[in-house]
Amino acid sequence: MNNRSVPPSKYKQPIRDYVGRSMQDQTELVDFVPQSHIRIWYNTQLEGYNMHHHGAAEIIYCVENSYQVTTSDQTFAMEEGDILLLPPEAVHSISGSDGVRFIFLIDLKPFQCFFDYTIIEPAIMRPLFLSEKSQPQLYYKVRQHLLDITDIYFNTQSMWELMIFAELLQMYAEIGKHGFNRMEEHKTEDEHVLVYYEKFAGLLKHIDSHLEEDLSLDWAASYTGFSKYHFLRLFKDYTGMTYHGHLTHKRIQEAQKLLSTGESVTNIAVRTGFNNLTSFSRSFKKITGMSPSQYRKRRERSNIQGK
Repeated sequence: MNNRSVPPSKYKQPIRDYVGRSMQDQTELVDFVPQSHIRIWYNTQLEGYNMHHHGAAEIIYCVENSYQVTTSDQTFAMEEGDILLLPPEAVHSISGSDGVRFIFLIDLKPFQCFFDYTIIEPAIMRPLFLSEKSQPQLYYKVRQHLLDITDIYFNTQSMWELMIFAELLQMYAEIGKHGFNRMEEHKTEDEHVLVYYEKFAGLLKHIDSHLEEDLSLDWAASYTGFSKYHFLRLFKDYTGMTYHGHLTHKRIQEAQKLLSTGESVTNIAVRTGFNNLTSFSRSFKKITGMSPSQYRKRRERSNIQGK
């Protein structure tokens, strides 16, 4: 075995009862540290990882050399120092993996009790790539939080999970603030950035609880009180996505949850705001890489294996 496939002793898992990576088809059953919501790897697996997905958010920090991370519709060439944040259930693979990386697997459910998470989520529901060149100000803040997190995790400090989640909360808040700072570039003299926050907070919260309704662009612009053109520019600045792209991702995200129930695919399409089954299936496959039926079957097999 290549020596590079063995992590340095200081980066070996501090928790000893880890059995190994568990897969069911393309679904990975994430083994968090017992009674916690996180697992971190110093990863040197040279052969890479085939396409897979999991319920945890994943952060990849490239420590050495280079490789590629491919999602359902994007490929990221990771170089030393680059950071990639992947949302839960994002289908992805790692190839050409002659590199070393930290892999952070995080259960984001504890974040959902915070109202601000509704505002942050649009900025992290698509892969977010950060490098020293692309977004240096945000990059350095995120990298420092990740380095602090690895120190806490691998040194097994007391209260380690609370300390890590304190770092994660600050890190995600920095990502959210960065989006609103981009919005501020377009504000008029008599506007305040907090006005944008309040308007978009209300809009995003409404969308989350009314996905089955007709949430058109005209309606969204009217809801926030902006012209359609101004709304589109502000929304893209904050989320990195178009309004339609965000809405589709939210609907597919909700459909993924509903597919773990016994409800029919047709009813799920209606409940998540799609006009017909064809449109739903096409959007679902584009985002997840599989049909709704395939996704349901794999979830069912994974649930059986996880029991």
